[in-house]
Amino acid sequence: MPSVLQALANERVAQDAVNAMAESYLDDTLNWIKAGRAFTTRTGQLEQSIGVRYLLGGGAEVYTNAEYAGCVETGTRPHVINAKNGKALKIPGAGGFIFRRSVNHPGSRPFPYFYADADNRMEHMKAAGLLVLARFMNE
Repeated sequence: MPSVLQALANERVAQDAVNAMAESYLDDTLNWIKAGRAFTTRTGQLEQSIGVRYLLGGGAEVYTNAEYAGCVETGTRPHVINAKNGKALKIPGAGGFIFRRSVNHPGSRPFPYFYADADNRMEHMKAAGLLVLARFMNE
């Protein structure tokens, strides 16, 4: 029976363990959002922007490429939003839309989703990695 050290010395097994751990984190993140524990999704764009990138030479990375992802995670301070290129901002209002060159945004509270529930996510990642190692050791 191979040892854990032998399993980790095997590049394929080590990469499979890392991949399983990254996929576990991704699943936990998406489940956290689906359960409504972070924010109520309107378009699904933020969830669709979250994925796993498998790195050359080993490793994996869970990422989000939505520009506003950090603002959702940590919130924002009050700030001014200016229209781009001299155009106007189209803002829903009573009975239609309001057009403005700039607006004062009151800021938003944080809706943690990516780094939330870290202890449970860590346990799930460990379990996913150990499952891969156990499969190799039982071969």
